[in-house]
Amino acid sequence: MSKRKHKKTHRKKGRLLPFIIFHRWGGLSSLILLILVSVTGIMLNHTEELNLDEHYINNQWLQTWYGIKMPEQQNFIKLENVQLAQVGKQIYFNQSRLPDENSPLLGAYKTADFIVITMQEALYLITPDGELIEKLDREKDLPTPISRVGFPDLKKTSEQLILEVDNKKYTSMDNFLTWTEVHTNEIFPLTLDRTDDTDSSFYRNSYIGNELTLERVILDLHSGRLFGAWGIYLMDLAAVILIMLGLSGTWIWSRRLRKRTQSYKK
Repeated sequence: MSKRKHKKTHRKKGRLLPFIIFHRWGGLSSLILLILVSVTGIMLNHTEELNLDEHYINNQWLQTWYGIKMPEQQNFIKLENVQLAQVGKQIYFNQSRLPDENSPLLGAYKTADFIVITMQEALYLITPDGELIEKLDREKDLPTPISRVGFPDLKKTSEQLILEVDNKKYTSMDNFLTWTEVHTNEIFPLTLDRTDDTDSSFYRNSYIGNELTLERVILDLHSGRLFGAWGIYLMDLAAVILIMLGLSGTWIWSRRLRKRTQSYKK
């Protein structure tokens, strides 16, 4: 009788053994990924408090891994002692960064009171010290998209700035509050040029160093995208293992609980 009980107990343990082994090694193998997902998830939940979107990664390996490089869109303007530059969507005034703008830089000129920077989709009014006074765009009745900007004569009178939009020309006589269509044959366009004293290395370092945020890296760590397509599948596998661990753990616990209940009855 005792031999039969021993065989029965051994058979039951044999059934449980694969689940116990899977539960043990599956838990250990997914522990690192579980910690990674948990820590990055907590950080992402507190993005604003941690300012993750304001911290930039300057690690060269990561920048190369993400394929961050200098954009094709690079425009430069020299106005007396002021240098304006656009590198990608980043706009600079004497190497001080202004609000980003995706549309191309077309030109700029100085008035007695401020500097006008003309983009394809906006006008920026800047003080001589580089402070933004106002941004004018379509929402403020600026005609867009601007294809050319210039003056009807070489004197460059501020009141006669001409915008060309869809083969129509517009000017403003009230400091850019309203725009009126005008009929003029010729425009002397504002020019873009890379001067000899343009510090290309500064713009390169500034652009590349201000593209990759800590938030993006943590988000890609959380999802596995940092490691490419296989990283996503690895995170999916870890999630499946965690589900199976929960199911196998519940099954093992229920078997042992039933066995313990049966032994108490006896």
